[in-house]
Amino acid sequence: MRFRYSLPLIACFTIAATGVGPAAETEKPSAAPYRLLGVLDPDRDQIVAFALKVPRDWQVQQSFKRQWEGAVAQNRIYLSLRSPDGNSQIEYLPAAAYVFSEGPQSNRLRAQLRARGIPAAPNEVQPMPPVAYIKQMFLSYLAQNNMALSNLGNEQDAPRQRGNDGQIKLRGSVDGTLPNGHQARVECRIDISSQQINGDTYYGWTVIPSITQTSGDLEAIHTYTRVAQDSIVVNPTWQQIENEAQNRGAQANTAAMTRGHEQRMEGIRRFGEANTARFNQRMADMDRNKAAFDARMSSMDRQQEITVDTIRGVSKYSDPSTGERVKIEDGYHHNYRNTQDPTVYYSTNTPIEANQLDWQELKKVELKDY
Repeated sequence: MRFRYSLPLIACFTIAATGVGPAAETEKPSAAPYRLLGVLDPDRDQIVAFALKVPRDWQVQQSFKRQWEGAVAQNRIYLSLRSPDGNSQIEYLPAAAYVFSEGPQSNRLRAQLRARGIPAAPNEVQPMPPVAYIKQMFLSYLAQNNMALSNLGNEQDAPRQRGNDGQIKLRGSVDGTLPNGHQARVECRIDISSQQINGDTYYGWTVIPSITQTSGDLEAIHTYTRVAQDSIVVNPTWQQIENEAQNRGAQANTAAMTRGHEQRMEGIRRFGEANTARFNQRMADMDRNKAAFDARMSSMDRQQEITVDTIRGVSKYSDPSTGERVKIEDGYHHNYRNTQDPTVYYSTNTPIEANQLDWQELKKVELKDY
């Protein structure tokens, strides 16, 4: 199984300046102060992408890279936190994203592909609980990277929760011993989004893995892991830049595929002109099949866009005055756009007198019109 990683966007709040107390005299998490760590995006002028709390005296290593698929990038972010004495370490590995669908149409298509010997996409995996994911998929990944976990035990699957955006949130862990003799806890947090369309259910789910290891008290050190994960906040300025870049990349990929398709069709047309009526009839049949295929692909592309937007916590809105559509953070009852500066947005749960303040309220686009 090939893992595709990108650290998820846990929340979308403005990052405020945070005061940090004096250095701790003990490593116990309950007494240790934290500092705010900003994770920088090297491809966006070193802007802070998101921030999280880490122990003040711990050494931090961060890596922010992008894996390109055409003009669209998958963010691959890695964080390592190491204690001053070197006996404890927390690693946040890049997140893995998967998709899956089930239902009459999906099951029939999957059976047809399997009958033709066509394998499933690497990221097409059915959602599963965290402990099952760790044992079935993640432990083999660790073994391939010389971090085989032995003496497995203390398997924990926390009760599922449902976020405000409707996502199912799962957390689970497995303890064991690493080759260096350290006690370790492998934890995975999973966010699952789903949507039903025409009798089929479509899933988009993300796995956020972390490894906590220590030669001391594993429970105490793992508290640092939880504090860091629970404190993540995303810089909305970076988020807007990232969304715009992703949208441009998706449009470029679509344009490249369209150009390639048009070139292939032009060659087919030139070739067809020199052939018999029987060949032309066969080409007409192919065109009809292609039209049906394009219709299916268009539906899948639209569903993929909806799934990705749901995972990112954004929705598509339209400006009634111009007809322009934009994507902004979801979760508010009212969303406005400044008529004097259309790059400025304001989201609130309380309506304002938009016409008197140069604001135009945006209308959320329904899924059927996405």
